[in-house]
Amino acid sequence: PGAADAAAATGSNLPHLSESDPVASSLGYKENAKNVDKSKFTTYKAGERCGLCRFFLGADGQKSGYAGCMIFAGKSVNADGWCASYSARS
Repeated sequence: PGAADAAAATGSNLPHLSESDPVASSLGYKENAKNVDKSKFTTYKAGERCGLCRFFLGADGQKSGYAGCMIFAGKSVNADGWCASYSARS
């Protein structure tokens, strides 16, 4: 298994999810969790981000960069991002 295989597994080679994507928008996805509309998405808690979510396909706790997401098939999300489907890894 080479680097290309690793990239395919994590989804880092997938197109980046756009905040304007209809599903992303409905789930409040933001490339930077600091920009979450906290009045609309009241479940958001400071410190939550994609890199810490169980649906994120990158490294556990990944600090930056993009990786695939089980919620947004065929797209990669920013490790610093957030959406309403956030669920902390156990």
